[in-house]
Amino acid sequence: MRKLKKMEKMEKVFMRKKILMSCVFLCLANLLLVGAASGNTAQLAADQAQLSADVMLFNTVNGDFTASGNVIIITEGLTANAPRGSGNVQNREVHFFDGIEVSGDWRGDWLDLSAEQVSLFFAQTPTYIAEGMVNGVLGEIFIDVDKFYMKGEEFAALNVRRLEDREVQIALSANRVDGVVRDGAFANFVAQGRVFIEGQGRPGGGGPVDIRGDRAVYSVERGSVVVSGNVRAVQEGRVLTAGSVVYFPDNNRIDAYGDLHEGRVRITIDIPQREQE
Repeated sequence: MRKLKKMEKMEKVFMRKKILMSCVFLCLANLLLVGAASGNTAQLAADQAQLSADVMLFNTVNGDFTASGNVIIITEGLTANAPRGSGNVQNREVHFFDGIEVSGDWRGDWLDLSAEQVSLFFAQTPTYIAEGMVNGVLGEIFIDVDKFYMKGEEFAALNVRRLEDREVQIALSANRVDGVVRDGAFANFVAQGRVFIEGQGRPGGGGPVDIRGDRAVYSVERGSVVVSGNVRAVQEGRVLTAGSVVYFPDNNRIDAYGDLHEGRVRITIDIPQREQE
C-alpha cells in the first residue's frame, strides 16, 4: 500500500510538471508571435516557439515565468541557450542569465553572440540588450563590447573594445558608439570618448591608418569618417595632428583641417636612423 501510494504521488507530480511545461510552451509560443503590424516592422518568429529547461515555473495570474537548467528557446532561425531564464508573457519579454549564447537570424542578418546576460523584447519593434563581455558577429560586423543594445536597425554600444565592419574594412574603439546597421553593415555611427579608428591599407593608397580623437561620425552615403577633437593620425611613420580629419576608407585618403585656435596642421615624418657600419 505504501509503495502504491508513493507511485500515485509520483504520477501526480509528473502530470503536474507535464501540464506546467505545456502551459509555458503555449504561452511562449504566443509571446514570440510577432506580426508585421506596420510597414517597418519585421516578422521575427514563425508560428511556433519552443522552450525547454530542467525546471520551469509559470504564474497564470500575472504571466511571469522562470526556467533553470539548460534553458533553450528556439524560434524560426533564432536559438538562445542559457543556464537561467525568466520573463513575462503579457509584456512579451524574456531574460537570460549566467552566460548565454544566441545564434540565428535577426531581422535578416546573421547573429552569433555570447554575453553574460541578454534580454529580448518582442514588441512592434523587436529589441535585445546584451550585457557583460559581449562578443560575436552581426552581419558583417564583429562585436567586442561591454553592452550592446539593438532596437530595429538602431544600435548603441558601451565600453567598445572593438567594432569592426568587415565590408567597409574599418574598425573602431570608443567609450560609446550609436548608429544604424543596415543589410549587415554600418549605415552610420557616432563614436564618442577616446575614439580610435583603424583603417585598412589599400593597394596604391598607402598602408594602414590609425586615427585618434574625441569624436567620430561615419556615413555610408558620404563614404567617410569625420574625426574631431585632439586628432592624431599615423600612417607609415608619418604623424599628423589637426583639429579634425576626414578619412575615406574606400581609397584610404585623409583630408586634414587646422586647429580651431592656431589654424594649422602639423605633419611629423619619422626618419629611420642609418645602421652603423
